[in-house]
Amino acid sequence: MTSFSLEQLRSLDLFEGLPDSHIAWFCDKGIRIDLAKGERMFEYGQAADYMFVVVSGLIERFEKIGGQWLKVAITHAGQVTGMLPFSRMTRYPGHTVAAEPSTVMRVDKADFHEMLEVSEEVGQRLVAVMSDRVRGDVRLEQQSERMAALGRLSAGLAHELNNPAAAARRAAKTLLERQGKLPHFVTAMAGLQLNAEHGEALEQLFAHAGPPTRALGALERSDREDQLATWLEDAGVASAWEIAGQLTDSAVTLEHLDAFANQVPPEALSVALEWIAERVTTDRIVEEIVAATARISELISSIKTYSHMDRSSEHKPLDVREGLDNTLLMMGHKIKAKGIVIEREYQENLPHLPGNAGELNQVWTNLIDNAIDAMRDGGLLRLEARDTTDAVEVKIIDDGEGIPTDVQTHMFEPFFTTKDVGEGTGLGLDIALRIVQAHRGVIDVDSRPGRTEMRVLLPQAPIILEHQGHTPEDPHTGMDG
Repeated sequence: MTSFSLEQLRSLDLFEGLPDSHIAWFCDKGIRIDLAKGERMFEYGQAADYMFVVVSGLIERFEKIGGQWLKVAITHAGQVTGMLPFSRMTRYPGHTVAAEPSTVMRVDKADFHEMLEVSEEVGQRLVAVMSDRVRGDVRLEQQSERMAALGRLSAGLAHELNNPAAAARRAAKTLLERQGKLPHFVTAMAGLQLNAEHGEALEQLFAHAGPPTRALGALERSDREDQLATWLEDAGVASAWEIAGQLTDSAVTLEHLDAFANQVPPEALSVALEWIAERVTTDRIVEEIVAATARISELISSIKTYSHMDRSSEHKPLDVREGLDNTLLMMGHKIKAKGIVIEREYQENLPHLPGNAGELNQVWTNLIDNAIDAMRDGGLLRLEARDTTDAVEVKIIDDGEGIPTDVQTHMFEPFFTTKDVGEGTGLGLDIALRIVQAHRGVIDVDSRPGRTEMRVLLPQAPIILEHQGHTPEDPHTGMDG
């Protein structure tokens, strides 16, 4: 296997301007590898024992994100990939593929110490490469965290939308079926030859057929249906039990039926009451459709407000209560699944504060999602928002098991998570902290068994940021992939 010449390496970015004696070390220690198009340079999970310098060609790196292998980096001629000095990487987080015929130089990590002694300048350049990689990996993880959060919200929203959509579909189908009865009623009512007084009596009874003043219990409803059916049977009304079932959830009383029976001809009573009952049922179906579609519109409006799809990223006056409520709505499926009770204590006339609503909603999502995960079924989640003269204070309080003291000291660090593998990236609270800091606010935690309080303090004064809408520069975490 041939090595490289000084001429081949001197023109590469990594070695540009270095003395020949430094480059000669790589000619001696570096192993040449020629890759055909599509050939892999290293595999996912393989021990990270080598650094690779691309001498010619193009290398693509793929990592598994959201269950799919996605291209996350491209390494051109003169650039470096794989294991780097000072890195804590133990295994490669993805695999690499030659996008075209390529030649690379492989350097064993066992030779890193000697390499850095030979050329301090190469070491400095590789530190810069690792810093760039850290920033790229953090951005990638942040994007993965956002996508995971979006997936959770999408699942909940789909469930929330499915219920009213299914209700509207069922009601519309029932309404269509009942329309088939209209010709029968029109013919029957026309054959009765009712006069204006009879028509007025029909309208008066229908006016009483609105919703009852209070909801009936199961036993009370059953008794009422029996009473109505008995009256209708005694009056010789056909389909007595069907009509009674239709009128049970209306405000029609036996007194109303007595009065109506005295106002219309006996031969018209059965058809007239059937007509009234059908109108009551039809109106109720229409109300169900209106309520279901209104719920769908409410959900769509809430998700637009939550995500702020139709607004810019500038800081504008906002009401934190609206963001909190919309977040609860978006997470409604998860809340219902655990039977969690929600309490709100919002100060009236809470002042608006300048901020990016979409970013702050991400804060509320991360905090509420963590609280729900920490709670038992049937737990209590409390949200508070109040004015503290120069700031707005938001508290999210859960009655879960609490956060151990040793965890509290690390919980805002990037990549730190107590969740099982695959359930969290460890960036939710880190992102929340960055957003709050970008709003010149403070976020802290007070936790003990049975009560965990996440507190966010956001200033009411206008915010002037050099890079408005952005979080501070990513710190060097050492987690370089």
